[in-house]
Amino acid sequence: MTAEKLVPAALGLLGFCIAAETVQQLSFKVGNGRAESRPGFVRAILTQPLIWTGILLWIVESIAWVLVLQKSPLSMAYPVMTLTYATVPLAGLVLLRERMSRRQMAGAALIFAGVLLVGVSGA
Repeated sequence: MTAEKLVPAALGLLGFCIAAETVQQLSFKVGNGRAESRPGFVRAILTQPLIWTGILLWIVESIAWVLVLQKSPLSMAYPVMTLTYATVPLAGLVLLRERMSRRQMAGAALIFAGVLLVGVSGA
């Protein structure tokens, strides 16, 4: 393992993991919405391409996450990964036109600020 820093390769993989997690959750949300309108919910879920897209992204993201952990300490990588707690709701706001309260937006801003502090200390 490297010193207590996020190496450039790990940062790139972390960026991929955050993007993949965000798209994965949006795929599950939209895929579920499409499946709900069809009879036989379980069968509708299993035949929904967006659900399978989300599952595939989860598999690829898990492999990328293991590679991140090979290159970086968990104490640095995991806080950065929590950006998904902000990116997923923000993507829902922008792409799915979901609502976010001011408190939720403030929470997302605090997550970004916290990750920035952790990231700067490990860069």
